[in-house]
Amino acid sequence: MEGIKKGKIKVEILVKDIEKILNILWLQNIAVSKVIKVNITTLRLEVDYINYGRLCEVVRSVGGKVRVLEGKGLIFLLGKMKKRYSIVIAVVVFFAIIYFLSTYIWSIDITVGKNVTPFEIREQLKEIGVSPGVRKSSLDEKEIERKLESLNSEILWLRVRVEGSILKVVITEKVNPPVKDEDKYGNLVADMDGQIKRIYTYSGRAVVKNDDIVKKGAVVIEGIDGNEGGEYVVRPSGMVIANTFYEKEMNIKISGVEYKRSGNKDLDIYIELFGKKIYLKKSTKDFEKYDKIEKSGKIFNEVIYYERVASTIEITESEGVKSVLDTLEKSLSKDLKRDSKIIDKIVTKERIDDEYLNIKVVFVVEQNIVSDEVVEY
Repeated sequence: MEGIKKGKIKVEILVKDIEKILNILWLQNIAVSKVIKVNITTLRLEVDYINYGRLCEVVRSVGGKVRVLEGKGLIFLLGKMKKRYSIVIAVVVFFAIIYFLSTYIWSIDITVGKNVTPFEIREQLKEIGVSPGVRKSSLDEKEIERKLESLNSEILWLRVRVEGSILKVVITEKVNPPVKDEDKYGNLVADMDGQIKRIYTYSGRAVVKNDDIVKKGAVVIEGIDGNEGGEYVVRPSGMVIANTFYEKEMNIKISGVEYKRSGNKDLDIYIELFGKKIYLKKSTKDFEKYDKIEKSGKIFNEVIYYERVASTIEITESEGVKSVLDTLEKSLSKDLKRDSKIIDKIVTKERIDDEYLNIKVVFVVEQNIVSDEVVEY
């Protein structure tokens, strides 16, 4: 043990009287070497490791300070090695944990088509004992494929592979051949009211003409072709372009006072225990008018208050009509077919009172009114 404690420490001593500290060290039989005077108050020297504690006591007794500059010897080497061993052990433990975790499956990635859902496959995998957290060594990919095929009749082909900590399942489904309806004969009818503008008949013959007004369900193309006396039955096909009409209305405020959100808000935060609310934050609610919105969470609940401030409205009737037209047209466009086109707008307006204006709009929409389905006769 004494051999381990052998070593030298190079220190820097800061005292008012250098000569005095050296005399005390000699009187205390504290051996020092390589004494260097840096300046009138600073001294550098080497002392044995076993005398370092006594040296510090002497220096502090005269109001001085000691600073270690360097350590030499076996004990210091062992200290450095101990620190390095701690790092090495930590690194080894870290990689051991990573390796241990890598021996398990932590995620299942499933690729399917339209008829089979990933949820369905996950449930079937659970049935055969495959789920996140299972050891890789317990998995037999071919056996999983065989069991899945036996559980799901929609599977045409599948591949199960382990990639890292992910189990990847790729499935190709059986595709049923389309049902042919070539033998389905009948007529094409209008699926809405309208005024006919153009007719395109690919098979069969039109029973209406341009400018006719037709009602929903009326036959527009019948499944018969050929000249009189030589008619024959066909599957009807074609397009009937007509003007259709959509009426929408809206009230708009064009004068007076309106309350809008200012951007300021406050909120309550609370938890609910046994039917009682315990508030973690209580709003001040200094707003004269506000919108109140409640949000429920798993633990914390919120009530948000949005301040509303008065603003004066002063717009002309024409500005109001334009704003309503834009709003109603956007609303209508969401419900129209992609090939539909708004060709006209018929607007009527009426004052309800001093503040509100009622606006009615009839949109004229050009579109194909033929139903895609043949109505059998």
